[in-house]
Amino acid sequence: MHNLFAVTMIAVAMSAGMSQAQTPPAAGAERTVKAVQPGLVEVAGPRVNDAYNAGISKIVATPGKGGKSIEVQSPYGTIFFDWPKNVKPVAFTITTGKAAGSVAEVSAPAFTEAARPDYKAAIDAVVTEAISKAADQKKRKTS
Repeated sequence: MHNLFAVTMIAVAMSAGMSQAQTPPAAGAERTVKAVQPGLVEVAGPRVNDAYNAGISKIVATPGKGGKSIEVQSPYGTIFFDWPKNVKPVAFTITTGKAAGSVAEVSAPAFTEAARPDYKAAIDAVVTEAISKAADQKKRKTS
């Protein structure tokens, strides 16, 4: 988990929210992205929308924790998994927000322009896997 020194890199105003028990928003729900550090917005912004549209409320990526390196909060419970293969582990947190009017945030304490390719690859891979695992989890729990 990130400490108080973690820097919030972007804030995304939510146009619709959901509680843990609700179904995800309709595909394609978009939010306005407000940049604190523009480089991270370009890297993570669209993936925040993808995670939100899949019903994911939070992703915490922490290098070096093995099978619990990635923690995902979905409407159907917590999911843990290790870093996807061939991806450099970098610490970040995506919080999509749940309630209408809430704010989504992406924080990455070590983000720099030089590390941009590592963050883009990590966020793309982790969000893609998180969405897949959340869909599998939903299928298991609702079948």
